[in-house]
Amino acid sequence: MEENIAQSLYNRAQSHPDEPALMFKEEGKYVTKSVSWFWNRVEKIASGLLYLGIQETDKVAIMSDTRVEWTFADLAVISLRCVTSTIYPSLLEKDIKFILDNSDSRFVFVENASLLKHVLAVSKDVPKLVKIIVFENTVSDHDNVLTLDQLEKLGAEHVNRDEIKRRMDAITMDDVATIIYTSGTTGPPKGAEIIHRNIITNLKDLLSLSFNLPEDITLGYLPLAHAYERINQFGAIYTHMIYAYAENLDSVAKNIGEVRPTILPGVPRVYEKIYARIINQIENGPKIKKILFQWALKTGKASLPYRLEQKPMPLGIRLKYTLAKVLVFHKISGKLGGRLRIGITAAAPLSPAIIEFFNALGIPIYEGYGMTETFAPAVVSYGKNFKIGYVGKPLPSMQVKIADDGEILMKGPAVFKGYYKKPEGTPAMIDEEGWLHSGDLGDIDKDGFVRVTGRKKDLIITAGGKNITPQNIENIFTSDPYISQCVPYGDNRKYLTAVLVVNEQEITAWAKQNNIAFQGYKDLTGNARVYAFIKQKAGKLNERLASFETIKKFIISDHDFTLESGELTPTMKVKKNKVIEKFKSQLDALYEKD
Repeated sequence: MEENIAQSLYNRAQSHPDEPALMFKEEGKYVTKSVSWFWNRVEKIASGLLYLGIQETDKVAIMSDTRVEWTFADLAVISLRCVTSTIYPSLLEKDIKFILDNSDSRFVFVENASLLKHVLAVSKDVPKLVKIIVFENTVSDHDNVLTLDQLEKLGAEHVNRDEIKRRMDAITMDDVATIIYTSGTTGPPKGAEIIHRNIITNLKDLLSLSFNLPEDITLGYLPLAHAYERINQFGAIYTHMIYAYAENLDSVAKNIGEVRPTILPGVPRVYEKIYARIINQIENGPKIKKILFQWALKTGKASLPYRLEQKPMPLGIRLKYTLAKVLVFHKISGKLGGRLRIGITAAAPLSPAIIEFFNALGIPIYEGYGMTETFAPAVVSYGKNFKIGYVGKPLPSMQVKIADDGEILMKGPAVFKGYYKKPEGTPAMIDEEGWLHSGDLGDIDKDGFVRVTGRKKDLIITAGGKNITPQNIENIFTSDPYISQCVPYGDNRKYLTAVLVVNEQEITAWAKQNNIAFQGYKDLTGNARVYAFIKQKAGKLNERLASFETIKKFIISDHDFTLESGELTPTMKVKKNKVIEKFKSQLDALYEKD
């Protein structure tokens, strides 16, 4: 029988007890903890849950930002042949209630007192919920609430290693390990049932490609409630890597410098911000520095085809590239810790121009593609399986093909079991032949590289009958450091318009250089000179598009898209329908004078 992820951690703790496994902040400094220490924490939590009466296949929810306790709880639940269900901490109470009730959760782990209030507010409407465990120490007079410290104390007093081992060994590859509730850009959350086979298949595939290596260190900061970060967490356990935790999203840049990761998972928004910061520093630096950077970037691009194909460079290019590394590239690489082996971008498309930019600088950024329903990776670009503009080739166990209407279909042992309590939703995703319908449009080239061109539901059909997938337009516009978001609009219209978000850091610096008086970012977004400047930028960007794809008019949002304002999912994907709904009257007004 194949080793499941809980057994993987347990066996690692037995065979390599002193091996470093985790890094996190204690009293302001990163500490490194061994795998035996890691398993000991998991064992105490599992024993505590056993004492409280948890039964096999029980559902246990976790609602917290990414932190080490999330991982302890997750592995403790899974080791008991139970099922972890996920709740984003940013969700509204109605969604928290829906997930707790829909998942049949008997226990829930919450991060702090603030989230505890939300769970308590809905708990009376969740009849199966019996215990709430709070990661952070907090005082509560509710009988069904205890802290993680109290749970671990119970576990230490009632250690039940035999039962943990019995249940862990009884896990089959067809058992459900977790129910991941999609953040969803539309509609209520759906719980994707991920079985142990899905997890282990992906981990074995990635390991076979040397994607993850035992000596790697990865930094976790994306939501563990999402499949993308979860496979990163499990990958660290399975391949004996070190998994480090960022303090929070605002501290990621600082933590990268402290941890110096060799693998850095990210989403496009993260790399777009790093790109904009680099460009801003160059543009506002000394002229000689700008000239040197432009020469180094040109040299990096010239060397890139040879590096990608792993072929020897001509002597002249090799000498220039070596000099560019010494003078420019190593300084920029140092901002990402200086030893990055793989930077990964997934969850949404990243502009090919930005991917080319980083790789030209010697910073390897690879794109991957997958879904919650494939437990994240299905297609990866890495090593020779890398071509700019494509998301890579299918993992060894996955098959990918393109349907007659252009939809990407996937098949293999990593495809999920189905949606929990929604049997009617599963056939719509998985057809009779076992092909998972992704909802994405794309193509496959003669070498087997997969390209994603857009979402079926995002397709814009103009009044002239042109079918437009917005992704290419979005990629081109967001490749400009002054534009951080672009949402095209124009269904049944003569031409396209868009909502643009300008990069606060870049536009603020530009405004100061051009002596524009302003009170804050919102003030700038309504400034006529700023609009004229962005209009000039848009005109240049439109030159890279077909005439029917060009953005003829646009509005500038008076705020950045955020999770709190409702335009982003927890994984920083734009909820395009929400953006259009919010700005529809302003967009429609752009057509009124036609």
